[in-house]
Amino acid sequence: MVTRRRGAELDDAIRAAALELLARGGPAAVTMEAVASAARTSKPVLYRRWPDSRTLLRDTLLVIARTAIPHEDTGSYRGDMLALLRGWAALFTGPQAAILRGVVAASVQDEQLAETLRRDVIGYRKAEMSALLARGVERGDVRVDVPVHLARELGQSVLWHRLLVTGDPIDDDLVVELVDEVLVPFVAPRP
Repeated sequence: MVTRRRGAELDDAIRAAALELLARGGPAAVTMEAVASAARTSKPVLYRRWPDSRTLLRDTLLVIARTAIPHEDTGSYRGDMLALLRGWAALFTGPQAAILRGVVAASVQDEQLAETLRRDVIGYRKAEMSALLARGVERGDVRVDVPVHLARELGQSVLWHRLLVTGDPIDDDLVVELVDEVLVPFVAPRP
């Protein structure tokens, strides 16, 4: 049965269906027919928005990367990183955590999905982190010679490791400890 929805409500239902299918069956399970059925809409509705299931999946992953994790200027590097890592922690401990693990696992088997993740999702996040660090340099709370390629991944890598490998808790105490004991000292200007 097709359910009448419009705008953001319909888009959210479609994206949720695509992610659920991905988590359960990998990229091959994300077909336009399966998504339409799971979202209780029609294939023409999907094709008006996306030309194919790969594009739908890529756009869905980009929405998560761009909306779930804040990147606003809080006025300090420490504040920016607390907000950012708290966003990651909420994502990794919320209902989408299993889906994210499924996406990463599926990307091992699907080079096209892996390339989409690297280029579009991770590439976007790297650019955002580089901009965050540049703001810190301009404010003077990040040293000019900070190795950006390391600093932009340092805090997130701990959270990803806990999500995908160890299963250790991801909580606010961890976020604050990462920021105060690792990230701020790593980027702080040297006397």
